[in-house]
Amino acid sequence: MGTTEAVKQKIRRELKGHQEPSLSSLVPPIASGHVDEAVSELLFFASPGVFFPLANAIMEELRCTFPTADPLLQERMLEFLANFSIAMLSFLPRWNLSDRSRHDRALTNAQALLVARSSKELATELVASAPGVAGILAAKWRREVLARLRSEGVSNPDKMASEVVGRSIGSYVENLSFAVGTSNLRRIAEMRASGRTVTEISNDYAAFLDYTLYLGASFVTCNPPLIDAAWTSNPQYWDGVVDTVISALPGENPDLLARSVTLEIVYSNMRLLRPIFLVSDGEMGYVSLQVNPKRHDDCEAMIRDATAIYQELGGKLEGGVPNVVFKLPATKAGLEAARELTSQGIGVNITVSFGLFQQLPFARVLNEGKAIFSTITHMTGRLAFAVRDELLAKIATLESHGVTERMAREAAAWSGIAVLKKLHRALEQARIDMSRVRPLVASLRVYDGDPFLGLPSPVPDITEALGTRIITVFPNVRHAFDKALLEALDPCRIEVPVPAKALDILTFSEIFKQAYFVEDDLTTRGDDQRFRPSQALSLGDEAGVTGWVPVHHTLQEFCQSYDRFVQRILERKASRQPLNAGMATSST
Repeated sequence: MGTTEAVKQKIRRELKGHQEPSLSSLVPPIASGHVDEAVSELLFFASPGVFFPLANAIMEELRCTFPTADPLLQERMLEFLANFSIAMLSFLPRWNLSDRSRHDRALTNAQALLVARSSKELATELVASAPGVAGILAAKWRREVLARLRSEGVSNPDKMASEVVGRSIGSYVENLSFAVGTSNLRRIAEMRASGRTVTEISNDYAAFLDYTLYLGASFVTCNPPLIDAAWTSNPQYWDGVVDTVISALPGENPDLLARSVTLEIVYSNMRLLRPIFLVSDGEMGYVSLQVNPKRHDDCEAMIRDATAIYQELGGKLEGGVPNVVFKLPATKAGLEAARELTSQGIGVNITVSFGLFQQLPFARVLNEGKAIFSTITHMTGRLAFAVRDELLAKIATLESHGVTERMAREAAAWSGIAVLKKLHRALEQARIDMSRVRPLVASLRVYDGDPFLGLPSPVPDITEALGTRIITVFPNVRHAFDKALLEALDPCRIEVPVPAKALDILTFSEIFKQAYFVEDDLTTRGDDQRFRPSQALSLGDEAGVTGWVPVHHTLQEFCQSYDRFVQRILERKASRQPLNAGMATSST
């Protein structure tokens, strides 16, 4: 038995170990405050035939128990009913209950709507007798919505958060359900579920996964700044977790402290995605964890860190297969680390990746590996902004060729997508299995204003990439994309070439040519020799690759963000020392 099949069998055994949920198995998690766990059990592990009577039974149990319950339990009951209602109107039922490939009598949209309405109406009925609890819940929801809206970069997030929560539990459910139901990302997830596209949606953040799961997300990408952002988004919870890590590792080195805090945040995302991982047979539902970016040139350190973390996460999952892939840089050291890890069946996500000269060698190595799932990230926006800056720096030369600043900006916006589309063609020609080696589009940008009126949408990094395997979306991009008025989405847009005029302008960019050029590619012959850079890089040139503008700037940013994250942990550790010392003195 090959490694891949052995891993899949292990995943299937864990899925079979999930019994049909019952009333007795759902009440305890609600009572203990694990509301989302109870909702997840209902949606992912109940068969449609069991689901209807079980949903009715749990609602009747809450109706009977609520009047005599204490306020904390009442709060949890109402939160369950609200979340259950929103979940039933979201993408979540598509994973199991509404999946016709899994069930002969799958749940219909009308049935899902009926359950959602019943849950909301019961919450509205019960809350009338507990106005104080309603206020507590509203304050909690407002904090959560406000933190998410701030991450999305909306104007006046306080006002919008108040509008979303509304004046009643019913209005909160309705407002959130409307946002979820009208989301353009949700449209893409529905297209994937119906077989019209292969594109998966990912949350490019380490927080707010619960909301993006409503939209159909099945993946999480994160890095040191995003781990830090997750902590910042919910300090009431994560401060305590960080304090626990610090207490458990007194005197440990800063890197180990940072790793331990990172694992806690990553593991929380893994748990939320775990049901998707199980019902998809390990094909989806992963979290991407970045190894220490300051070791980007140390192959052995990356292998050592990844294998140790993989084993540790397996222990947390009681021997289960970790639904995690490890971010490795698209460098020579990263290539060797990827070769070793995937030979062990451990998936990787190649990052700091901008050009085909990086991506194609990794594709061949990953294709030969034994991991179920690996990805090759293409950082469209970081490449596009570097190209933009280069073009604008030589605008006088461009103008002599009839290229205006506006034309240069628009062409730069196409640059990352142009490389991605060529990458897809190259992977198909090389017969790379893109179900196992998945192109992933990251670092998306929003293009607003007059210079970009010629673009097909404000977020071409999404609309022009449809048909690729994964698109990971940062909160501000998600907000802009979901608010955009898009009449149609082409599910296979990745196959449509970029405008020839944009490519003509991009020949003035050495950064673009380096990303786009492939020495042994037939398309670089003849007229396309104009895309040959002045000095073509290869992964063997470590100094050249790490010094290349997009790679250099990204590695520098990741390392600086990592240092700030470590410093924040150390500052919190230092702030606790006087308290700890005082406690020790008083106890003696």
